[in-house]
Amino acid sequence: MRSFIAINLPDTIKAEIGAIIERLRNAGPPARWVPAQNLHVTIKFLDEISDAQVKPLIGAITAAIGQTKPFELKLGGFGFFPNERKSRVFWIGIESGFDILKEVARNVDRQTESLGFAPEKRPFSAHITLARLRQPGPAGNLAVAASHVDYHSEAIQVTGIDLMKSVLSPKGAAYSVLGSVPLR
Repeated sequence: MRSFIAINLPDTIKAEIGAIIERLRNAGPPARWVPAQNLHVTIKFLDEISDAQVKPLIGAITAAIGQTKPFELKLGGFGFFPNERKSRVFWIGIESGFDILKEVARNVDRQTESLGFAPEKRPFSAHITLARLRQPGPAGNLAVAASHVDYHSEAIQVTGIDLMKSVLSPKGAAYSVLGSVPLR
């Protein structure tokens, strides 16, 4: 099963960002927009795992977060990967809480490597994907429209890390939680 490790967002934040998505949906190039219920912060994409790997992965997440206490994130600012001229992904960023998030991601990477998962080669770049552009290229009007949206989330209490399952279908991805590890 396709899976990843993530921080799921509260429903109130998903609704706020969902409203922004609706505002921006027709502003730019054709894109696959992420449904509000699927919005999350990816810590690590794992790709395919077996049922037998779920328990060891929960153990790895538990070891990775160690004594990490609940922390706050604030979201804000829009951007594009790899950049605005060659856009593939449109995202909203992390305004505060990035350092602790980066540390958690680094620890998750180390712990999952011991289970045979390849370490991430790119630097960690915490974000919430809003859309994947169908054709890479200039963001154009989407970048202009996003520059007129002044969004800064309220503080989000991060109280746990989730191991997620992703099922792909013609209607899009459906996510479910395979296991949760609370922060202490």
